[in-house]
Amino acid sequence: MTFQMSDADLIARLRNYEDQFVERKTVGDLKDCLKTVVALANSAPIGMQCVIYVGVKDDGQFENRQYDFDSVQKTLNRMLQNIYPRAAYFLKLITDGNSTALAVVVPGSEHRPHFSGPSFIRVGSETLEASQAQFDILIAMRGSKVYRLAQHLGKQVSVINNSLLGNGTFMRGSWNKVPTIVDCNEFWLTLQCPGEKSCSFPLRDVELNYDNQHDRLQLEITIRQM
Repeated sequence: MTFQMSDADLIARLRNYEDQFVERKTVGDLKDCLKTVVALANSAPIGMQCVIYVGVKDDGQFENRQYDFDSVQKTLNRMLQNIYPRAAYFLKLITDGNSTALAVVVPGSEHRPHFSGPSFIRVGSETLEASQAQFDILIAMRGSKVYRLAQHLGKQVSVINNSLLGNGTFMRGSWNKVPTIVDCNEFWLTLQCPGEKSCSFPLRDVELNYDNQHDRLQLEITIRQM
């Protein structure tokens, strides 16, 4: 993402008190920067550049004393490494001609939601930090269909095909072999029958039901044939 704000833009933004995506902090008040960056990345329109000004007062005036902003930037970088997944931000020094402040530019994120720390999962008897793939599954599981499918990972399911042929004919039939769910996310579902390669289907084409006869989940998959 390209940084597009000039010094003049940043100074003008600092003076604008009606901007809900601007935060002003003194150098001694950095403790909330982590959650503020997370909130801005999660809340602003995607790509919109929000700004946290460090070294300014609530009235928009620069602090009178000078600070070691190299040290301030290092402190902020360490702090913001705790955002999960990582959020984009840019650091830029600005001046009013006499004093210096630091602008932390935070774009509205396309990778939201972000959190002020990693997620953890249990693997056997260990508590481990979730990988990006595992984190994505946790987020996707909030959707009811993905959540239910994830509960059946590694389990056999019944499958019914609802085939829509190119001539408008509709056909319905059950799979001869019983597949196992081997993967699922918010976009697709992957099944595998014994002795065969796995196959994936768009999640939008999968409906959930229950096979009471065999006491297992039943999937009804719409197959569109041209």
